[in-house]
Amino acid sequence: MTRTRGTALGVLALLSWASYGVLLASNHVTPPFRSLAIVFTASTLALVILRLVRGQGFGSLRGIPPVTLALGVLGLFGSNCLYIVALAWGGAPVAVNIAALSWPVFMVAILALVRISPAGWLDGLGVFIGFAGVALVGIDVGIASFSPPVLLAVGGAFCWAAYSALRTLVPGGPSDITMYFVAVSAVLSWTITLLFESGPVPWPEFLRLCVVGAVVVGLANLMWDLGARYGDPLLLAGVSFLEPLLSTLLIALFLDVRMGWIETTSLGFLIIAIGCSMLSERRRRRIMLSL
Repeated sequence: MTRTRGTALGVLALLSWASYGVLLASNHVTPPFRSLAIVFTASTLALVILRLVRGQGFGSLRGIPPVTLALGVLGLFGSNCLYIVALAWGGAPVAVNIAALSWPVFMVAILALVRISPAGWLDGLGVFIGFAGVALVGIDVGIASFSPPVLLAVGGAFCWAAYSALRTLVPGGPSDITMYFVAVSAVLSWTITLLFESGPVPWPEFLRLCVVGAVVVGLANLMWDLGARYGDPLLLAGVSFLEPLLSTLLIALFLDVRMGWIETTSLGFLIIAIGCSMLSERRRRRIMLSL
């Protein structure tokens, strides 16, 4: 796996994730953790089938490093759990989506704090502007308090950012270790929903959740794990700022959700943060080529 191929897989995962918000926000009946249980079960089955089609068997999955498993479950279960609960608590889909997809802001900050990749002043400016966009969308106008659903979504963003930034610091494990991440997340989700939830699962919502699980969570997260492990972390962090834009536009278009000046301004901040990250990456590459 080359650095270029790893980065390309990470970008493909980002494009796939752009459909995540609109597919989940369109479900109105299925209880939140039951939705997660279906999503993670479908993603587990998709990755199991992929492994069987490749003729790999399951012998190489023995001895999964516990720290790697814990980090992966934190990223997958933590981010998805807080996102879907934020929607279930009545959070506005656009606001929750922008907050949840602000994880690149945290990723760049974590990369700089743990010194995984060098960060310059443009990276710092991008993080500051990105945080400003998140803060703006999280404030309830008129009462100046942070919206609880948006706060939950920000917590989910931090979970995914921690996983994405710290992935290179833990043992790699097999190439499709993501299958273990989603399998454990499925068990956790089924445990919670069977203990605390009840309610129907309409067929249209069930099918949408299966698509989310198999493609957006299963295959896309496998690509992202490879991208986070082998790709350029700062470049992926910069490109990932495009995901909130694409995802929010899909929600506004297909769910007929009006975007106010707060959401529009917040997205504008995130786009500016993209520019800062990309300019910083180009500057680093020029310096490396000149050495």
